Amino acid sequence: MYHLKTRRKIILTIIFIFLFDMFTDELIELLISTPKTIVDAPKEVQGRSSHMKKNFTLVSIDGNYSFGGFITQNRMFTENFSIGLVYNPKGEKGSIILLRCNGTHGPTEDMPHHNSPHIHKATKDRIDMGLFAAGNIEITTSYATYEDAIQFYVKTIGLIVVDRLKYFPVPSGQQGLFDNLGG
Repeated sequence: MYHLKTRRKIILTIIFIFLFDMFTDELIELLISTPKTIVDAPKEVQGRSSHMKKNFTLVSIDGNYSFGGFITQNRMFTENFSIGLVYNPKGEKGSIILLRCNGTHGPTEDMPHHNSPHIHKATKDRIDMGLFAAGNIEITTSYATYEDAIQFYVKTIGLIVVDRLKYFPVPSGQQGLFDNLGG
């Protein structure tokens, strides 16, 4: 029995290395930015009562790639949020968080970036080292509020305009991402 478990673990490790060794930073950027459409609308899911959470499903418009999207926001501290894109490789188990747009959650000694809006992105090096893929952290000034972060996110992930307007409309009074599209 022990031999079978060890053998299975080795096989899974080889598959993992084979699967994730194909990633490059260019492919990660392509997966993040490739045009996408929503196939399952954002729905609130049950979770901790202190947070609102919505999940949704996306596919690339060419149908080659499948993704999950998520939005979490603290109900009391609305500046504490995370909006993410998860890649679901077809025919493979597991998923990889490619991008998380986070608000402020209060700094700690180990994580001073939590004092500012910040972006977590996956990198080839982190995947190759077996670390949390989206651990590359950048402080950002691209958004300051939850609403701004939603608009930044839908633009960054290449969500088609029809879906942006349907599921994530620009709050009234804000300049829209679509103002310069014409028609």
